[in-house]
Amino acid sequence: MQIMLSDAERNLLQALVQNSRYTPTILGQLCGKSRNWVARTIKGLVKNGVIRSYTTIIDPAQVLGSRSTALFMKSNPREQDVSAKIMEMNELESLDGITGEFSLLGFFRLDGQNDFEDLLDRVDRVVASTGSGKYDLVQLLTTYKKNRFKISSMHTPESYLSKKQLELLRTMYVQKPTPENPYPLTQEMIGALMDPPLSQPAVSKAIEKLVLKRAIIGYSTDIDLALIGLPVKFFVRIKVTPGTASDIAQKMVEMNEVWDLYRTSEDYSLLATIRTDSVRSCNQMLRKLYEHESVIDTKSYISLEEWFIPH
Repeated sequence: MQIMLSDAERNLLQALVQNSRYTPTILGQLCGKSRNWVARTIKGLVKNGVIRSYTTIIDPAQVLGSRSTALFMKSNPREQDVSAKIMEMNELESLDGITGEFSLLGFFRLDGQNDFEDLLDRVDRVVASTGSGKYDLVQLLTTYKKNRFKISSMHTPESYLSKKQLELLRTMYVQKPTPENPYPLTQEMIGALMDPPLSQPAVSKAIEKLVLKRAIIGYSTDIDLALIGLPVKFFVRIKVTPGTASDIAQKMVEMNEVWDLYRTSEDYSLLATIRTDSVRSCNQMLRKLYEHESVIDTKSYISLEEWFIPH
């Protein structure tokens, strides 16, 4: 179903993608509208499925034992149940149908080595059922950027989070709104979901500490980004000369087209998610990347289909 939005509604969505916890007053100022207009519009956008969830952007390096993995898998159009099987995996963060030597790309978030081995077993079973037998499981070692939010690489083992802090992040991580409750969870609601429950002041203090530690990087909103003028999504794997991956990554985090950026365990040591308004912009971005002499080669995959993953 095609959704038609006004300029003011697009401005509102752009503001929510940048910070889903902006107050109605600030959102109204950004859109040139009243608080009441903001309230009515957000409720309508939730009811129509435009706002799919609210997310908290977390630095995974501060979560002890946490790891992320990208799965490149080969299938064919006759195997329509393959994507459904992958989407049944609780660790799945996102899934795209892509062009190129592979046809599916999924990102997974795991809590430890045992979870990784279990995921690997399940992936093996899914691949065996396709008959293609081809997949590439890529370890993501460092996250430089997530949902356009820059993540600092400066952390120490002492910055790992406590059990209570981890539970708080799990509670806040993804929230699916409803027409009855169309806004992000309030601090009082977050406290009530904790075990044992926390008071609103205690939640506020805990969140403040997590923000100061840069464990919480920001707050965003899951929407179809084509609605705000970014219909083209592609992934690029980047091969660089030895010893330059970190330098190239720091240059790439400054590019607005780069939404996600990771250091990987592969020969193509950087993996980025790029979002632009056109294929032409994609090509311009790649040419800009090749201006750096350290970039040796790239592999690009256009996203043909992006599934929404409810959490």
